[in-house]
Amino acid sequence: MTTHRFRSRFDRLIALWVLRAFSPGLGRSEFLNGSTYADSDIAEFLGLPLRPGEAMLREMPRLLYDLQFSLEQASPAFLPALARANFTRLAATLKLNATEQRVLEFFACMETEAPLADTGRLLRKIIAKDAPRFFARVLDLPSNAVAKALASRGRLLKCGLLKCSQHPAKFGTLQFHSEELAIHLFREAYDPSKLLKLFGVVTPAPPELGIADFPHLQMSLGLLLPYLRTVQAKRKSGVNVLIHGPPGTGKSQLVRVLGQVLDVPVFELDTADSDGDPLRAPGRLSVLNLAQTYFQDPRVLLVFDEAEDILSPSPRDRGMANSHKGWFNQMLEKNRQPVFWISNSIETLDPAFSRRFDFILEVPIPPKAQRGRILREKAGKLVSPELIEHLAGIEHLAPAVVTRARNVIHAIRREIPKGSRDAALTHVIGGILKAQGHPDPARETIQVVQPGLYDIGHLNTSADLPQIAANLRKNPNARLCLYGPPGTGKTSFGHWLANEIGQPLQLQKASDLLNPYVGMTEQKIARTFERAKQDGAVLLIDEVDSFLRDRTQARHSWEVTQINEMLTQIESFPGILIASTNLIDQLDPASMRRFDIKLHFGFLLPDQASRLLVSYCRNLDLPQPTSADLELAATMDVSAPGDFAAIARQHRFQPFRDAHSLLLAVIAESDLKANRTRRIGFQ
Repeated sequence: MTTHRFRSRFDRLIALWVLRAFSPGLGRSEFLNGSTYADSDIAEFLGLPLRPGEAMLREMPRLLYDLQFSLEQASPAFLPALARANFTRLAATLKLNATEQRVLEFFACMETEAPLADTGRLLRKIIAKDAPRFFARVLDLPSNAVAKALASRGRLLKCGLLKCSQHPAKFGTLQFHSEELAIHLFREAYDPSKLLKLFGVVTPAPPELGIADFPHLQMSLGLLLPYLRTVQAKRKSGVNVLIHGPPGTGKSQLVRVLGQVLDVPVFELDTADSDGDPLRAPGRLSVLNLAQTYFQDPRVLLVFDEAEDILSPSPRDRGMANSHKGWFNQMLEKNRQPVFWISNSIETLDPAFSRRFDFILEVPIPPKAQRGRILREKAGKLVSPELIEHLAGIEHLAPAVVTRARNVIHAIRREIPKGSRDAALTHVIGGILKAQGHPDPARETIQVVQPGLYDIGHLNTSADLPQIAANLRKNPNARLCLYGPPGTGKTSFGHWLANEIGQPLQLQKASDLLNPYVGMTEQKIARTFERAKQDGAVLLIDEVDSFLRDRTQARHSWEVTQINEMLTQIESFPGILIASTNLIDQLDPASMRRFDIKLHFGFLLPDQASRLLVSYCRNLDLPQPTSADLELAATMDVSAPGDFAAIARQHRFQPFRDAHSLLLAVIAESDLKANRTRRIGFQ
């Protein structure tokens, strides 16, 4: 047989590799299968008879030997000139030795050359059994050098240039990084930017924000920026920054902004492979290793987004970092370029990892003032100022949610009547928030203190409320405990007080803070106080008895921990705190001394009930009450402002004819409440 049938040196190289693979003692028996070939395409490529007779099959070993011998003696075979230049340059960039480069070239050829791919498929089991021996024979390289090149800690596998196939029919076998990368190296001029993209290292779009958009992070950024300048100037290795916070708070944008301020390029590590399939933890870490090797200049910022998949174990999975602690810790300590790890949650982060981060920065939902500014910039021309103010008060409304919802409404603004845009924007935002497990803002009414309906003159308390408000304006630091029966105006008083002293109100219900996981309630409590501090808000904690019950009655240690956390936060809070409860007799004794003012809110006095009846009749456009109605109202001994408010809501769908029917409904509501409280033992 002749070698002249191979049209190029590259074809001769492929043929030589195939023949070596099917040599005696390696894969010969897998190719010659009884009375025919195991793969006719390989036979046709080698120029073998397509329908060999019995005599020819007996001569086949000699024919294969002669063909291999002639190829071995012929002039050296090479990759095409373009591919050879590309692989040589890539090897120099990634610091591959000659053996690693040769192995990489072989696997790339398996992606582009069908005869070699078919050979690998036929010999899959032989390769899986002893890959170093197989490739050493085929590539004519020392076996120990090939073994090092194919080791799990070797550069080829560690950087993801080679990877283990996840295909069921090929599971456990090695394959080249991707077909796209192989084609690029064989057919296109060397382009570093295209190669990086194929490797999974992408250049993000310029930031849409600036450093001024993160005023709530001023102190942290004032430390982080000079630190990054210093470590890059000194070429310090092992620099890792962990950025965490709820989704949509601008964590990825922040890193791009930092790159812009430092005037250094930012590269993000992709979360999907070239086919669009999600990359698993080992694959993403391989991309990081490759990027660390690829970039020679330390003046680069690398971004590893969605790092919770790596750092935080789930109930079913220990997580990549936890299952490879020693290796992962070593990787953190040897980073050549600063790496930003971005995570939505670090609740289960192992302390062994947290101490290896140079800087841990939380990016929370921006303070209310910042939320308002974002809303005005994004949606101020679309919706009303009242809605902007209402939405700014939603503490879990992330900037990304605002931007996406605004883009939807802006795109169809001509099809939405102006008077309906408030409802439209609220609806879109509500859908996103509900999907995140938050309340629908459409169900949260805008709290407005209405003169005549909520009037401090209708509150049954002995304190001088206007004087308290005036003093708090001068000295906005106090802890108030409001107690008394339900509906007596405690929560609404908090809204009135915040309005009077000109501060925003942050209302926190017990249900918003309680969490079934141990330790999480304490974290929520701490974040609540921190947000109120950042916003300069009056903090109103409703049903505070859920957290301040007498510790001697606690059944579990975590109950005591929650109480201690709440007491600590109350003690150190620098603003105005209002705590309301219906069960003051059940509060822990230690909590009582932490409140500067304790205000009791009682049921309406006779003249208050009469005046409130007049106010509601006027507001609901009902005829004014008769003297008999006013006398009857004055006889109610367990009525509260909340009873009137509940009946007013009822009026929307079951209208009352006159003041008397309204009053009878209030009496029934009051009696129902009184009977219920007597049954459960509270007088």
